[in-house]
Amino acid sequence: MSTELSTGRLVPSPWQTFVGLVRISKVSVYLHFFPWALAALLLSPAAFDRPGAVPALVLLLLASAGIVAATATLDDIVGLRNGSDAANYTRPGFRRDIRRKPLLSGALTMRQAVVFAVLAEAFAFVTGFAAFAALGWDVPLAAVGLFVACAVLGPQYSAGLRFSYRLGGSELLLGVGTVGGMLFPYLAVQGHWTRAAVLQGVLMGLWLVMLVSCSNVGDREGDAAVGRRTLPVAAPMPVVKAAVVAYLAISVTTIVALAAWTTMPWWTVLALLPATALHAAQAHLAVVRSRWRAARVAAFVAYDLGFLGLAVANLFTR
Repeated sequence: MSTELSTGRLVPSPWQTFVGLVRISKVSVYLHFFPWALAALLLSPAAFDRPGAVPALVLLLLASAGIVAATATLDDIVGLRNGSDAANYTRPGFRRDIRRKPLLSGALTMRQAVVFAVLAEAFAFVTGFAAFAALGWDVPLAAVGLFVACAVLGPQYSAGLRFSYRLGGSELLLGVGTVGGMLFPYLAVQGHWTRAAVLQGVLMGLWLVMLVSCSNVGDREGDAAVGRRTLPVAAPMPVVKAAVVAYLAISVTTIVALAAWTTMPWWTVLALLPATALHAAQAHLAVVRSRWRAARVAAFVAYDLGFLGLAVANLFTR
């Protein structure tokens, strides 16, 4: 339980601090690790038989968790300092669970969060390079480059270069970062590119952008107050809605290309039909009815179903 100082300020217990670190790291948000899982499922039997392949995959999963933790923690640090989290998480009509923001709820101190972000970033690099060492450094240079790029640029979503504060930066970093998060473990172990891996990475990145686009509408007022130029802040709503339709069209086109232009089975289209239907529902809810919270829920479930569809197709492709 919490203890109280003479100043009257509550000090979180060790357990509360641990829970706060888990929450601020976002490692419990399982969808962050879908790209790694798809990369593992796409690997050929020969790639799995490589010496060090399994330890390398485990280490690359840990490295991915480190990148996620550093990125999420820095995002919360910046969000507390500029007031955007307080605005977005207490706004009437769009309230959220404040426990998801441990700095805002008081479960963590700023010092704890800063130290944790530094340690998480260091952990990502140590485990990533250990994975390459487990493979005897017999990995394509592109795999190392992609990993370093993800580890360096990911945490700059809100801090440093502040991608999410620039028009298009949020979508670019989330989309490209997700593609990279799938390709660096796949390329490291498999040893070469495949169209199937690239297109699946594109789908996962695009679907994440489709999800976040709805959240950004809900955060528009708080983001605008701190200069965060997401698309809903910088553009009128007809443009935002047109982007949702464009995302859906690109998703459908990429799914067709995945089934027609790779070694994936033809029924991959059918496996992804539930996800596509929900994305169509998301577009309807957002564009026609302006129900952005409901559209976000549809996009969230679609992400899960899309991953499951790709996972099943990959199992039958190996």
